Amino acid sequence: MKQNTIALIFDFDITLSPNFQQKVLFDHWNMSEDEFWTKSRANQANGYDMEHSYLKTLIDLGNEDDKYKLSNDDLYQFGKQVVLYDGLSCKDGQKSIFDDLTDILKEDRYKEHDIKLECYCISGGLTPMIKGALEANKIDKYFQDIFACSMDEDKDGYINFPKETVGHTIKTQKLFMISKGVLPSLNSNPNDVNKLITSYRVPFENMIFLGDGQTDIPAFSLLNQYGGTSIAVYREEKNEDGSIDEKATSKTYEAGYKLAIESKRAEQLLSADYSSGKPLKMALLHNVRKIADKIVLEFKKQT
Repeated sequence: MKQNTIALIFDFDITLSPNFQQKVLFDHWNMSEDEFWTKSRANQANGYDMEHSYLKTLIDLGNEDDKYKLSNDDLYQFGKQVVLYDGLSCKDGQKSIFDDLTDILKEDRYKEHDIKLECYCISGGLTPMIKGALEANKIDKYFQDIFACSMDEDKDGYINFPKETVGHTIKTQKLFMISKGVLPSLNSNPNDVNKLITSYRVPFENMIFLGDGQTDIPAFSLLNQYGGTSIAVYREEKNEDGSIDEKATSKTYEAGYKLAIESKRAEQLLSADYSSGKPLKMALLHNVRKIADKIVLEFKKQT
């Protein structure tokens, strides 16, 4: 199997967006974030895991009051309102980091070996909302697949039961699916992820994973173990005038440092800003080129 693909894999909330995606729902309902997440934590106290807790809260709210009822299309439309970090969007003619990353692989030495970049999102958020956000920002064309929570609908077309949830260790399962090529976009049977194989479509050392929180720890650890690249990000907190709130940002940085660097779970901790000249963009450009050079070297060894 020709191993000429680089996989760039993102968490979503706080990694691609500065807010939890559900915030657009709360704003629409005139509900505070604390109110919703307090209800969700009450479900966790009754034995629900994190993802089922917040999905149950969404369903329960709809059952209690029609104004909270949601269809999957509603979630998709709300997703279009989700804001992404600087440097990611292609809308309104903007050039995105994804353009720059794919431009690297148009260079002759990489084109010769047909080296490709595939992007993925693995998130505990909601698939329709993530699709809406990526499409609204015109970057969906770069993403091969989205792995996130999905909901079934009742006979009236409203969400009423989880189809799939993606939590801590499920993220590692999705990394194995990417590695083995067991993908929805390829019409694969998901159970094939358990098959014993001798050659991976995307070896782990050809993967870059970006995340920000506790749910990303297993993914960081897996890539660290098998030679992949792990980058933790933290959110810069802003004042009303758009300047950096250093005191608040120091807290998010310290939390990220303890999560990623102090515990040796990620190689780097960088501010989640993908715009030109920023360290995160430089790191991604560097790592994609580094992996591409490694692939070229492996092909040369085989000839």
